[in-house]
Amino acid sequence: MRLIILSVILKLVFFVTLTSCSNNSALTTEEGIELSEQLKKKFYETKQLEYKGDTLVASTEVLSFYKKSDYVPIWINDKGLTEKGKKLKIIIDSSYFDGFIPEMFHANTINSLIDSSLMDAELLLTNAFFLYISHITLGCIDSSTYSYQWKKDSLDFSIDEQLNRVKAGENLHSIIYEHEPKNWEYLQLKKGLKKYLVNFPLDTMHFKIPNIRDDSNACYNQAKSVLLAYHYLDSVGAKNDSLFLRELKNFQLQHGLKDDGIIGTWTGKSLEKSNQDRFYQAALSLEKWRWKKESPTRYIRVNIPEFNLYFIDSGRVKRKHRVVVGAYKTQTPEFKAKMERMVTNPYWHVPYSISSTEILYHVKKDSAYLQSKGYKLFKKGEEIDPNTVDWATIREKNFPYRVRQEGGSGNSLGKIKFLFPNIHAVFVHDTPSKRLFSNDVRAYSHGCVRLENPFLLAKSMLELDAYKMEADTLDSIVIRGEQRVLELNEPFEVQIEYFTATGDSAGNIIFHPDIYGRDEKFFVHTYSNFK
Repeated sequence: MRLIILSVILKLVFFVTLTSCSNNSALTTEEGIELSEQLKKKFYETKQLEYKGDTLVASTEVLSFYKKSDYVPIWINDKGLTEKGKKLKIIIDSSYFDGFIPEMFHANTINSLIDSSLMDAELLLTNAFFLYISHITLGCIDSSTYSYQWKKDSLDFSIDEQLNRVKAGENLHSIIYEHEPKNWEYLQLKKGLKKYLVNFPLDTMHFKIPNIRDDSNACYNQAKSVLLAYHYLDSVGAKNDSLFLRELKNFQLQHGLKDDGIIGTWTGKSLEKSNQDRFYQAALSLEKWRWKKESPTRYIRVNIPEFNLYFIDSGRVKRKHRVVVGAYKTQTPEFKAKMERMVTNPYWHVPYSISSTEILYHVKKDSAYLQSKGYKLFKKGEEIDPNTVDWATIREKNFPYRVRQEGGSGNSLGKIKFLFPNIHAVFVHDTPSKRLFSNDVRAYSHGCVRLENPFLLAKSMLELDAYKMEADTLDSIVIRGEQRVLELNEPFEVQIEYFTATGDSAGNIIFHPDIYGRDEKFFVHTYSNFK
């Protein structure tokens, strides 16, 4: 698949010129009756609409609509497409801007039918309209099977009524897009995708980037070839090392990476992706926003591949923080829960999977390990003296203890944790390992979310919650080492999510590393079916 967006723009220009001069958009009564009779004669007994052996997704609904409306055409007249038909065709042809692929709507077939069978083109355009307005509202992928589908049964409006509005003369574009999500994150991403598509063709080329440690010259030469091939660099820039380095850094920024000009692991992985792969990332992220629909008034959102946490209230970002998320082997799950409380100087009740493996390993090597790290040992609720245990006999499969780390500066949870009860036992917390926040790819934890500058978030949350506490009291509690539970008056939603493409306020798109490889199953099962 290759899309040159300039061609879409030229189509739009051509369309504006054509429709402004056209005199064939209105049907006379006689023409309308004749076309209606032709449609009725051709499709009255038809049970399913098939083209090239493919039954149209909305076949039943399309035929039903025309039977109820006396087969009056909407998109065609006796000379070709009406203005409505041309407008819908332009929307379909430029559906990449919405994160769709034109062939989801039989674009090529429609184009061929305009010259060979206007009756068939009429019905395919209606099929496309039904699909488009549904897809823009709810998405077009089943999140459990990763398959393409029409989610008509979940619509909260009459799809026939939307087409009747078009038929009555209401603005086609407005009718379709009034149903898309209004989340600012969705709108920024969509704006960024459009800017990207205007500047970059959707090439499918893939390159292999040599490891910089093995051959740095080959690595940088190949990177230069990639940027040239993907239109990040022109032929002049490819001959100038300083221009190449500048564009390499810009490429890194566009991929959520540190702009150091060094081709490390994740820069290399990003260079190996095609522009089409990047489009799929954006398309899937737009799709996920459609699954979400509306966001609550106040919420915390953690986007795992972006390594950021957002605290949002009334559509405004109150706080943005860097986070560390789960490593590949201990991935942070995706879920929603309610933020209910904060705990200062928390205990860390070490998960059994960690205490029976990692901690046991260290204790066997150093009997003083538990004491040095502030850990206490418990069995059946009773504290056990580690020195009374014959550690040589303890194995992972017969580890009978629970381990708790006391609060304080050395605690793995840091000095505050944020609790939103969930089946995954995942929460957001402070950390003594501050150095990791300077990395661009931050996937190191056992699954929980480590937070940079957690007390700034805590104070902002308490302020909006109208929690009765002096501004400096939280600091004094922590300094005293006091463990205190702070229950929120108004719990709010926490969303732990996985979006590998986002848009910024400047209208740019940012592609984030697919650190867990979760996107690939969608690309393989859904987008690859449309060429």
